[in-house]
Amino acid sequence: MDFPPSKAVAFYRFFYLGLLKKVRVLAYWLFWIFLGIFLYGFLGNRYEETLLTKLSGFTVLSLSLFGAILVLELFQEKLKSAKGQDLSFELALALNLSKGSASRLLVLLLKQDKLFENLLNRALLDTATLLKLLQNSKEPLGIDEVIKKGIVNTGDALVALAEHHPVFQKTLVQANLFTKDIRNLADWAESLETQRKERKKFWGMKNLRRRGTLARNWTAGYTPTLDAFSSDLSEIARKQGVPLTIGHEDERSSLERILSQQQTNNALLVGEPGSGRRNLVLNLAYEAALGETLNEINYKRFVELDIQALVARITQPEELEKTLDKIFREVAGAGNVVLIIDELHNFVGGSGRSGADRPGAIDITGVLAPYLRVTNFPFIGITTFQGLHKYLEQNASLMALLAPVELGEITDEQTLPVLEQFVGGLEQKHKRIISYPALRDAIALSSKYVQGVPQPRKSIELLEEAMAYLSSSSLKTHQSLNDQTKEKVLLPRHIAYVLSEKTQIPIGEIETKEREVLLSLEDLLHKRIINQEEAIGEVSSALRRARSEVSKRSGPMGSFLFLGPTGVGKTETAKALAAVYFGSENRMIRLDMSEFQNPKDVERLLGSAEQQGLLTTQVRENPFSLVLLDELEKAHPNILNLFLQVLDEGHITDGLGRKVSFQHTIIIATSNAGYQLILEAIKENKDFNLLKREMIDYLFKQGIYRPEFLNRFDGVMLFKPLTKEHLLSIAELMLSKVKKGLAEKGIEFVITGQLKEKMVELGYDPIFGARPMKRVIQDKVEDALAVGLLKRELIRGTKVEVDPSDFSLKIS
Repeated sequence: MDFPPSKAVAFYRFFYLGLLKKVRVLAYWLFWIFLGIFLYGFLGNRYEETLLTKLSGFTVLSLSLFGAILVLELFQEKLKSAKGQDLSFELALALNLSKGSASRLLVLLLKQDKLFENLLNRALLDTATLLKLLQNSKEPLGIDEVIKKGIVNTGDALVALAEHHPVFQKTLVQANLFTKDIRNLADWAESLETQRKERKKFWGMKNLRRRGTLARNWTAGYTPTLDAFSSDLSEIARKQGVPLTIGHEDERSSLERILSQQQTNNALLVGEPGSGRRNLVLNLAYEAALGETLNEINYKRFVELDIQALVARITQPEELEKTLDKIFREVAGAGNVVLIIDELHNFVGGSGRSGADRPGAIDITGVLAPYLRVTNFPFIGITTFQGLHKYLEQNASLMALLAPVELGEITDEQTLPVLEQFVGGLEQKHKRIISYPALRDAIALSSKYVQGVPQPRKSIELLEEAMAYLSSSSLKTHQSLNDQTKEKVLLPRHIAYVLSEKTQIPIGEIETKEREVLLSLEDLLHKRIINQEEAIGEVSSALRRARSEVSKRSGPMGSFLFLGPTGVGKTETAKALAAVYFGSENRMIRLDMSEFQNPKDVERLLGSAEQQGLLTTQVRENPFSLVLLDELEKAHPNILNLFLQVLDEGHITDGLGRKVSFQHTIIIATSNAGYQLILEAIKENKDFNLLKREMIDYLFKQGIYRPEFLNRFDGVMLFKPLTKEHLLSIAELMLSKVKKGLAEKGIEFVITGQLKEKMVELGYDPIFGARPMKRVIQDKVEDALAVGLLKRELIRGTKVEVDPSDFSLKIS
């Protein structure tokens, strides 16, 4: 085999090191064996002196050999390693045995690294089939460039092969895996191996420090009152360990720097629940307990004060204030305590205006503030963005003593290793296996569909819910999942199903029923909407594109502006769409934009610290819905600017700084602006496409809408005035609802042509369109039928007509 010099050196050096390791292990055990035999003979006076001398010699020889090899290994690995040529022993050996064949190399790597083989099986990759496909393939290695980059292990080699090996690539495509997934699996394997080695090294400095130090706390002051109402996070972290903090490196550094300052060493950690606030503090407490942070906070105790427990025990305000003061004095006097108060906003402003919505809340500001000025009183307050804006910022003097550290949401890439830390515990609890694709989809889908909860909490919660669902007996009722359940493996389809049930958003593969609705959406809508083929066609096409995910989009699923006179079906089209696709007219969020004509109305839509937003709250609670903006032209220009961002980016920030997504909504705006042009054009029999261009020009010239605003809509549709034929069809639709209601009572209602014509005659208005017809039917038809029911003239089995001349009943 022709290796490049760097590969040859790497192979022989690592083969040599591997051999040395085996000899060292052999010498280690020989030492203990010879020592045991020697002591057995010496202490029991069982052997002759000559034999004892030989045994002692073998014991010393084996110990010397063990020590010599240990020193040699250290020299080879730590002092002579050339970073550019470092290969793991397993990879170097596999490279030698592969004889230049990438397929043989892949086979060897999969066979010798059982941990990585298990991870590939977890990725739902059939390694047995893959190994068969690779037997006769002879592709070049293709990893020379990777080896030149630095330290290379089995994972690096597999990533390189995933990029260059056609058979391996084809297998990955079939399993819906990508090269980045192999990289993630390699990182996961490396992390598990590192943790395993760390646990084995009980003599390691970190493991020894975890056992605690002798009398270190004896040099600090006593804190008996604090200890009675607190939890020592350093002790908890040291004994139980903590999940690794992924991301938030900058926030972590800021927190350390603030706590180590000589003055104003008080930090305010701001973030949403689930963003990793507490875990960040626990990790800092853990590393401080091990002496691995800045000198100023090394070996300090991170202690969380439980004010709720304090309030529950001490009910008198005066006594409570004295106890708090005593606790704070103990902290300042101890010299080795970092005090932590979680949800600090709950204990600030309790008696003032900002605390009016929290009956019984206490305000510790007066007791806490003097101590925050003390140098030896390091402090961490934890709060939310809402708590910061609504309560803490109202107290300027307190905020002057706190240094805020804002904790943002980690990325999907950073969430994956966080989620991997929970896999073992969840699998042990539910007796199910979590596949890697399910893990990947839990992150991707929760990021896309779950609002108001940051990563990593929403991924963790989704994974827990999916595992609970998979292990529950109720799953047996879902025949389509039975085959997968027998394998006891959590799959992407389970993640999609649980999330879809939770959010009521169609997720994952399109089921048969939904597919039929999408393909026949025009026909379904025309059962309720007469005429308006253009509008219904464009809306239906937009829904099909969005659901099929033909292309990525940042805005809503679809956004449309319906222009036309009153009573031609604009609002009814929105209602019909909500009922047909979203499942119910209750899934429609309707806003009358004539109520938002002032600049201050922006706050009403977005919300504030004092009130919920009329728009944002409803969308947060119902992310899969239709948003109807009635009479949009009457809204203030600032309101239109607000929706400019929604239409463009698909999200908006509410009054409390929270992101609200509109990506799973359809936005329909209606407008009567310029309807006179439509009426005149119909009289003159103008071309409808030409009329549409004239209408848009009119809206621009009159300053009703700006070009950049209209261009954000997926479609601007003109609703045509209704002809007599359309009105007759509408009359039949409305009367059919009456017929359906009577049919449920066993009464047949006959709709005659004369009755429909009479309804059109009385119910059509050139200005209001068909809208008055509903009222006419109520007053003339439904009232007469209601009287007949009350008089018991209409009973089950009867047949009834309404005489259009005087609206009397003809019963048979």
